Amino acid sequence: MRKYVAEVEDKLRAAAKGIDRAKAEERKHFMKATMPMLGLTVPRQRQIHKAGFSFSVLPRSRQFPIWDEVWRTARTHEGKVQPLYFLDKMQRTEDIEAEWRIVRGWADDINCWDQSDGLSQAYSALLEARPDMVYPTLRAWNGDADPWKRRQSIVSLLYYAQLRTRIPALNKILPLVENLLDDPDYYVQKGVGWTLRETYNVYPKQALAFVLKHAAAIDPAAFSAALEKMTPAEKAGIKEKRKARRVRAGAKNRKRKGGS
Repeated sequence: MRKYVAEVEDKLRAAAKGIDRAKAEERKHFMKATMPMLGLTVPRQRQIHKAGFSFSVLPRSRQFPIWDEVWRTARTHEGKVQPLYFLDKMQRTEDIEAEWRIVRGWADDINCWDQSDGLSQAYSALLEARPDMVYPTLRAWNGDADPWKRRQSIVSLLYYAQLRTRIPALNKILPLVENLLDDPDYYVQKGVGWTLRETYNVYPKQALAFVLKHAAAIDPAAFSAALEKMTPAEKAGIKEKRKARRVRAGAKNRKRKGGS
């Protein structure tokens, strides 16, 4: 397996020759990655994956353990992202159960939001194909100590709703979102906003009602995305309610402190 991991990373490093290191560090800072980054653009990374590797001719079942090893042991961000491109067609595989047993473990090794989003894309496709197999894991991750798993528990429900042909029931979505409204992690809150936006795209009335109900509780990191697709009138109503509830909450706090 190690020779294949080396092959992937050597090919990426060769493609990255000449890239300004300052630009690479800029991309690394933007993605908040803690592992080395070569600075390759996403289109270039996909181009390299499409060109293939020596093992790309192998049957999918034999490639999968290789990509599992690459995900777990790659030393660069770009190397770690290559397995995510391999997952693009997971929904249509015949070995979906066996592959899910492997790929669900990839959530243990997320390094930044870019990797998290790529994994959410695969998980959402698997959820659509086999909700009975995937949803219990997402529900369990909703209360996990790892913030990346908590983010996966909601972003993977829809990812981008326009890509889904089957949508999870509303009672599979909003309770998981509600559980994370007060989550302290910034990227979990970004996931809350993302999921509320996508929920609005498929359940507009229910999503609007949910956001109105929790207007004051939605974290600032989630708020803008949650309202992104709403009408100007809907946004204005939510912002007005949010402001009024926060004013009342502030008055109660001041009164409580004055009486103590």
